[in-house]
Amino acid sequence: MEIKSKKISDDAVLLAIKGRFNIEQVDAFETALEKCAGSRYIILDLSAMKYIDSSGIGSLIKAVNIAKNEKREILLHSIDPAIMNVFRLAYLDKFFSIRSREELSVLLPGSRF
Repeated sequence: MEIKSKKISDDAVLLAIKGRFNIEQVDAFETALEKCAGSRYIILDLSAMKYIDSSGIGSLIKAVNIAKNEKREILLHSIDPAIMNVFRLAYLDKFFSIRSREELSVLLPGSRF
């Protein structure tokens, strides 16, 4: 898995996740999130993530819960259709805050995705 970080505004960071998100990548994901500590919004671009297992899903759920406790938000966008299917089957599309590019542009005007 490859994670690219990009600051898109004073209070938002975009993390683009590419490849496979499984148990072997959980630590790298959590480290990338720690580097976003000062950001109100963490946007996860999942367009290039082609696989996720239960460990990856658990790590995303944990990150969302931690962010909520810290009054921050993790927003998912550009989800690969196969990954979105997994989220729908597990009803995670109701748990995660999934936003379109247009919705993100309204939430964070002037930001580039």
